[in-house]
Amino acid sequence: MSLSFDLISEPFIPCLRTDGQFVEYGLRDVLMKSHEIAEIRDTSPLVMIALHRFLLAILHRCYRGPKKVAERVAIHEAGKFDGERIVGYFNKWLDRFDLFHEKFPFYQQPGFKTAEPSGINRLAQELSRGNNAALFDHTTDHPPPTVLPAEAARLVIAEQSFAVGGGKSDTGNTTHAPLVSGAVVLVLGATLFETLWLNLTIFGLKHPVAGLENDTPVWERSPSELHKQSARPNGYLDYLTWQSRTLRLLTEKEDEKDVVRQVCYAQGRKLETAPGFYDPMIAYTRDEKEGDRPVRFNEIKDLWRDSVALFQFGETDQFKGPTTLHTLSAAELGDVLPRSAKYRLSVFGLCTDKAKVNFWRHETLPLPLAYLDYTELVEVLKLALKLAEEVGKALRAAVWATASDRLSGDSGMKSDKDRVSALVESFAPERMYWSRLELPYRELIVNLADAASPENRTVLIQSWFFDTLKPTALDAFEGTIGRLDSARDLKAVTTGRRMLHGRLKEVQKANRVPDRVPDPKPKEGVA
Repeated sequence: MSLSFDLISEPFIPCLRTDGQFVEYGLRDVLMKSHEIAEIRDTSPLVMIALHRFLLAILHRCYRGPKKVAERVAIHEAGKFDGERIVGYFNKWLDRFDLFHEKFPFYQQPGFKTAEPSGINRLAQELSRGNNAALFDHTTDHPPPTVLPAEAARLVIAEQSFAVGGGKSDTGNTTHAPLVSGAVVLVLGATLFETLWLNLTIFGLKHPVAGLENDTPVWERSPSELHKQSARPNGYLDYLTWQSRTLRLLTEKEDEKDVVRQVCYAQGRKLETAPGFYDPMIAYTRDEKEGDRPVRFNEIKDLWRDSVALFQFGETDQFKGPTTLHTLSAAELGDVLPRSAKYRLSVFGLCTDKAKVNFWRHETLPLPLAYLDYTELVEVLKLALKLAEEVGKALRAAVWATASDRLSGDSGMKSDKDRVSALVESFAPERMYWSRLELPYRELIVNLADAASPENRTVLIQSWFFDTLKPTALDAFEGTIGRLDSARDLKAVTTGRRMLHGRLKEVQKANRVPDRVPDPKPKEGVA
């Protein structure tokens, strides 16, 4: 009997139940019990978001949409997904979800072979292999590790979404998979059911995910047709299940268990997106020269500093927010969700450089729904981030002035720019500054949403500037440059300190942050 691993019934999706129990479920159980599951939890953020998008593709197909807001509302009111739809759909496509099926191996090409199979670690971006740096572990290619079928299934799903291009393969040079270049947004609910429902979108004429008639997930098509199709997605379902790599898992026995050690690996279907195509779970920034670019993780800049783009549910001259957020606005869902509700915004992605993975990341921000209904809230948040950036620039300018003065000494000669830059980087005041702002910023997001009036929001911005940004910048200066206490350095430090105070006043004035009104002094004899 040939080897089989049926993803519908075999447990492979790691879940944390609402009762605190950690379990693995197959596809049928994870969807039918999603209201009893708190979240999908895997050590790899790439696996986590890839599994969510995979499940969303199945749900969209089970519900044939939803095509109208009313259909989506009905799913929410039921409190769980329709078991009859789910079972019926899996029964129809039973043979397409077997990882080792002879004719239809899931997310793979039957009979595919390469001259030199790769180790299974090639499918895990966090594992070292080839010329990929050992950032996360010390796995080696010789011999490659082995994984059980459940883990192999998770790796295959994630690789089709996050395969990094830039190398060679038996079928041509490899290109990036769909999610390599952007930070993927997922709205988190209290249960997996709620999370999946919150991220379902609507297939309608006014929504950019409207699919063509031939838009289907990959498992509903013949494997022989996959790489003959257009490089442009037929629609959202085609895109969610995009086969960026041609794969074939190779199994063997180890301690009487079926394991996977190697995989035949090559370029799959290359992705070309037409102008105006947007991933509904990615935010975009707009540039006059380069056009719309996905927001992504950056080695030197924390993602929360670009969070205005994530909260921008509509379109502006600067941003296009994720469509999945747009469909949660009151204009879309009315009273289905209480507007006072506060969800979490989870963001997944990786950072690459020349076909190498520098890091992958998973960050979470609070998401009060009020931001989706009131554009003025987003504008205030934009001002808060603008203030933070300008105070950061003021800090750097003051440190630069100090370093330049210190290096020039008594000679009066202009300091070498490279030497000044090296000294500034050695002090790293901005690193201290930004590391202390993330938690206060998270609190500000929530407090702004709770503010009852524009006046209250103005007070919060005042507090953000005077109680957080200004003292944090001053502390960062004193904690780095200010520690220089020799007579030779005193003049330079004083120069930088004065510049910082002056620049902070300029930032306040330029952004029209009102001065603090001092509390009235109590009269004598009055407690």
